[in-house]
Amino acid sequence: MKRRIANLRKLANLTCTGRSENRDGHTGVRGSNLRAWAMLAALAVILIVQLGLVSALRAEDRKTREIAFVSLAVYGVQTAYSSAFDVSAYTEAQIFVNVTTEVSSCTLTVTIETSPDNVNWYTHTTLSAITTVENVRSAITNFGNYIRIKHVTSGSSSSFTYKISGIFKN
Repeated sequence: MKRRIANLRKLANLTCTGRSENRDGHTGVRGSNLRAWAMLAALAVILIVQLGLVSALRAEDRKTREIAFVSLAVYGVQTAYSSAFDVSAYTEAQIFVNVTTEVSSCTLTVTIETSPDNVNWYTHTTLSAITTVENVRSAITNFGNYIRIKHVTSGSSSSFTYKISGIFKN
């Protein structure tokens, strides 16, 4: 009878706690529970490695594109437009205006225009008027599918030497 009670206690301990008693009377984790914990640990390691790799791949996959909207040249009094560029694959950009020479009293106004269809154009951002030799940068987002630059040089018989470019990132 004592033996039967001892066996029932062992069975109850095994069923309720997931632990079993060894032949020497010590309690230990059952083999199936040990395997389950080992599998969970292995899955946790795999998950951590995958998250690390995904972050690294995202960084490598981040593409940039440099666009020269207006090449370095002397521009007199005029209103001109750059070519249009498809930027639908990008989410942010920086536009750079580099003015190297200013002759007489003149003003350069740069407007960034966007278009959903490369036909109808809308003003996205107008930079502050430039009146001296300087470098201007503008960060932009939400610019749609196409982008172009409108550049207006105004003043009486004046000219600027400048270029306008942009770096686009996805």
